[in-house]
Amino acid sequence: MQALLISLTLAAILAYLWYASLLKKRTSAIEALKVIDSKIDKRLTLFTELCQEREAYPHPLTDEQQAQLAFLKQLQPQHDWEQPIEESNVAGGSLSVSIAAWQQIDQGLESLLSTVNKDKLAAEKLAEYLQLELDFVHAEDFYRQAVEELNSGVKIFPGSAVAKFARIAPMPIFDQVQE
Repeated sequence: MQALLISLTLAAILAYLWYASLLKKRTSAIEALKVIDSKIDKRLTLFTELCQEREAYPHPLTDEQQAQLAFLKQLQPQHDWEQPIEESNVAGGSLSVSIAAWQQIDQGLESLLSTVNKDKLAAEKLAEYLQLELDFVHAEDFYRQAVEELNSGVKIFPGSAVAKFARIAPMPIFDQVQE
């Protein structure tokens, strides 16, 4: 009887530790998503400021570039997800939509920056923009690592049982999201 009680106690302790580990990994991924969200917002705002008309640079963007920038600004509201992570992290949920929008905005900004005449842009704002771009990449890498750890913890036993009981689901990685 004591062996059974000790076994059940050990199983409960291990399940709790696994739960705490999964919760910590999910929290890390959510924090990375918040950083990614703020960095993409700042990049879009700063790029818009960089490309405003000035006397020294009267027409910084062509009509095609302006249309592409306007399209990226329209995507911006799509990446906001207000729901709790449990509700938004389902197949096709708002988290997947947000990640797809972030990817599209990131790629669009990279494409636009490569076609703009950087010699006429304000050097300090351009340096700030490039730092934001680098910060975005680091946050994306951190998110990817946190999600890979979370997803592997959720898929293996006993994590699969603990995750199902605690309603912790695998999260999408940037590369897995369909654009």
